[in-house]
Amino acid sequence: MYQHIVIESGAKLYQKNSQLFIEAEQIHHIPIEDIATLLLDNRRIAITGYCLETVVKNGAVVILCNEKHLPSAVMLPFAANSRRLKMINLQVGQTRPRKKQLWKQIIQQKIYNQGRCLELCGKENVVKKFIDKVKSGDSTNAEGTAAAAYFKALYGDEFIRHGSDVVNSILDYGYAVLRSSIARYLALYGFEPSLGIFHHSELNSFNLADDLIEPFRPIVDIYAYRYVGTEEKEMSAAVRRELVQLLSCNICSGNEVHAVHYAIERTVQSLIRAYTEKEKCLLLPELLPLQVHAYE
Repeated sequence: MYQHIVIESGAKLYQKNSQLFIEAEQIHHIPIEDIATLLLDNRRIAITGYCLETVVKNGAVVILCNEKHLPSAVMLPFAANSRRLKMINLQVGQTRPRKKQLWKQIIQQKIYNQGRCLELCGKENVVKKFIDKVKSGDSTNAEGTAAAAYFKALYGDEFIRHGSDVVNSILDYGYAVLRSSIARYLALYGFEPSLGIFHHSELNSFNLADDLIEPFRPIVDIYAYRYVGTEEKEMSAAVRRELVQLLSCNICSGNEVHAVHYAIERTVQSLIRAYTEKEKCLLLPELLPLQVHAYE
């Protein structure tokens, strides 16, 4: 079972016998092969270059946070895939019509999950009507229209995205964690994250991650809903830890219930099949009530 490790206090990190040792007031250790995410959220953390190399080489993503506790840097396991050039050539060779059809699927599922989020929060599903209005490449921007109605319905008429309130802070942090996990799997499977399906900014190294994140965003949205109307002004350390652990919550993938991080991997795998024309449809997630995944 993969684990998502968050370290928030000054500590010394090193590796020994394929274990990550965390030395603070006490010494803890965990098998490196079990780590999917290592988030370092304290400037007093000391870690050796060899330890970083070993953790990333084993397939984990390492996230560094700034003084505001927001993710500011990511280390990805590119070396874990030995046929990266083959995948990059496959990405470059995708036709524009094909990418537009894939983007249509992504946006339709995003809007569907936004509707599920509203329903699970006891709200009216005001976005369902936009699903069938999504055209190839979302040429009419149904995504933007649905988002405007969605955020108001979920968080209230006064809510403004990218504001300075705690709900926006939770959304920003949670989305960053999801984005890093998606980037991890893209690297593991040999993708170049900057070569997107829809996003194509020359200033963005994670265009493809920003494409695939869309239908996963509502799992952060539904978590943030519990903080609507609260008196909390800042995001606590406990909230940040819980946002990382959303990667271990249930989500539906291909009519099966999996942890979010595994559903992300399945989506990335389906993108390979779509790019090689073995399948036409991506395997995209369906939102479920928040619950930590129970492994059998």
